[in-house]
Amino acid sequence: MPAHRVSPVAVQARFGRGGAACPSGRTRHRPRRYPVLDAVETAFDRLAADPDTPRVRTVEGRLPLPIVRSILTDPATPVPVADAIWRTLIGCARWRGADGNYLLAVVGCALPRIRSGIWHATRNRAVDRDEAAQAALAAFTEAVTTLEPLPYVEVLDELVRHARNAAQRVADHVKRDRLTLRPLPSSTPPPAPAGHVDFVLADLVHDGVITRAEADLIGRHRIEGTSIRRIAADQDTYPMRLCRILKDAETRVITALTEDTAGGPESPRGHRPV
Repeated sequence: MPAHRVSPVAVQARFGRGGAACPSGRTRHRPRRYPVLDAVETAFDRLAADPDTPRVRTVEGRLPLPIVRSILTDPATPVPVADAIWRTLIGCARWRGADGNYLLAVVGCALPRIRSGIWHATRNRAVDRDEAAQAALAAFTEAVTTLEPLPYVEVLDELVRHARNAAQRVADHVKRDRLTLRPLPSSTPPPAPAGHVDFVLADLVHDGVITRAEADLIGRHRIEGTSIRRIAADQDTYPMRLCRILKDAETRVITALTEDTAGGPESPRGHRPV
């Protein structure tokens, strides 16, 4: 199969060397909401502007960092092309990154995805954005330097998943603290604690509603945010097969939880193995 080709000339014409261009011709910048990530962005810009910064090997030859980042952030870039570049950057960060420049290159190229990945966790104003961003950045860099083995497909998705989960843990901690400190009216009995989603899935496995494999599938896809294609690659199976299994399992979960909430009589709960 011929290799996917991405023309650097076309990429530069479309994106230039800064942010994406808006129809008026002016450079469009994202709102600055995470001081820690903004500082990394500034450091990356300095690194990218340095003429002595090594270029990155791609299928089009060695390209400067601004062009590499444009390729990696372009949704039209084929996944195999992006994965190959990520593997090259991560390899350099691990084995040739004594000065930290390659690690900064990896983080800088991934910043748009890191920002969008932690947005959900920081929607609540009670969450310290800087604390969540620091946790996400630490988890991402640790994954870059230590994760083994690297995924076969969608390398960046797995790295960002670590960052997103770290930010979500910060948000969950804030939420737990607020629930703990919230005063209850003297005439109102304390509410029953809501079951954690992991415990709910474990109970459903125990009751025979779903299998352990189906619970793992729901957890990885719905909770951790791992794509079906990535899970299929890990399990050496077809994405469509996992989609059917997921839909069937979730239908049984919804039915079981609805029956429990309604307080009606239990109906027989069958299960289908994965």
